[in-house]
Amino acid sequence: MTTVQIPIFLRELGASVSEIGLFFTLAMILPLIFRMLGGWMSDRIGRLRAMWFGSLAGIVAYIPYALASDWKLALLGPVLLAVATALLVPAYRAYIADIVPEDRQGRTFGIGNSVLNLAWVLAPPLGGYLAQSYGYQAMFLSAVLLYALAALLFWFLVRDDEQKNGAGREKPSLESLKNSFGEILPLAVAGGLFTWILITDGIQDIALDLSFNLMPVYLNEIVGIGKQSIGIMDGLHGVAWVIASPFGGWFADRVGTRYGIMLGLSGLMLAPLIFATASGFWGFAFSWIVLGIGAAVFGPALDVLIARGVSKHLRGLAYAFVATSLGIISLPAPWIGSQIWVAFGPKAPFILTSILGILALIPAWLRLRLPELKAYVGNKQTNVEP
Repeated sequence: MTTVQIPIFLRELGASVSEIGLFFTLAMILPLIFRMLGGWMSDRIGRLRAMWFGSLAGIVAYIPYALASDWKLALLGPVLLAVATALLVPAYRAYIADIVPEDRQGRTFGIGNSVLNLAWVLAPPLGGYLAQSYGYQAMFLSAVLLYALAALLFWFLVRDDEQKNGAGREKPSLESLKNSFGEILPLAVAGGLFTWILITDGIQDIALDLSFNLMPVYLNEIVGIGKQSIGIMDGLHGVAWVIASPFGGWFADRVGTRYGIMLGLSGLMLAPLIFATASGFWGFAFSWIVLGIGAAVFGPALDVLIARGVSKHLRGLAYAFVATSLGIISLPAPWIGSQIWVAFGPKAPFILTSILGILALIPAWLRLRLPELKAYVGNKQTNVEP
């Protein structure tokens, strides 16, 4: 509901295009630390309890946005929101990986992503409507109420799980933190599957970060499209993501995770090129739809690879490690994208995103392979290439 509106919100607070790029770069620094700790916490205290704590942090996260009178004061918002997502995202993915058989993980991740991304269908237009009709403060306060509802629901889930299965959690300690990092770091640099996951995802992450946060500004200031229409575009992006996610999960299970990653990357990198050459509402909307389809196919395949590439007791940290290491690598990308906008024109960051992102297809094709799994279709045993 809020993400696509924040760059415009910052402009209304007086931020320049360069300062918007700097805002999103600075907003990535502290979250890099929180993600790693959040993933590790989910491995220690349990997935559901980590998600409950994350939703509590989300309640507080949108208050600085609602009260900000200057774009610099709004920086506290993404820092607090990073605590929420650091606990929620790796715990959610690790929970699916823990309970779902390997030959159905892709479909489960796809269906899960589809359910989660239903929010993209209604929330962005709602956010645009609230911002345009009642102001950004009303939009951010609505986000506070929604996170409060999530916290209540997670609390009931935690209580139910503990009644059925007992506490099932370990007390966090510095020793366990040291041991967990001592296991995940060698995996990252050993040159195996986990290393190449980081390289492939890192390239596409850098490429998209060059231009993604500039899309609403381009639409609003260069093309002249209003806030509510931008929200509708983001909603269409969500519709495409929701519809394509089950297909993306099925594709990863039945055709292979390597091919799922390559197909998803192709969509992710084609979308910015379409955006840069589009004209009119539906031309730009089409680029957002292609972006949604690419993410829907890419995401489940990557999640399955991570789930199979690390041990169960490290999965939360592994999902967080991927996001954190990529965040460090792509940290200056939003600021660099804004400088490319200023130096070469507003279309330049989007074209560069497509060119750079194509490079990610090379390691995806050469290195993202797993041993065959045995899957059963009816009574017939078949080979599945992940």
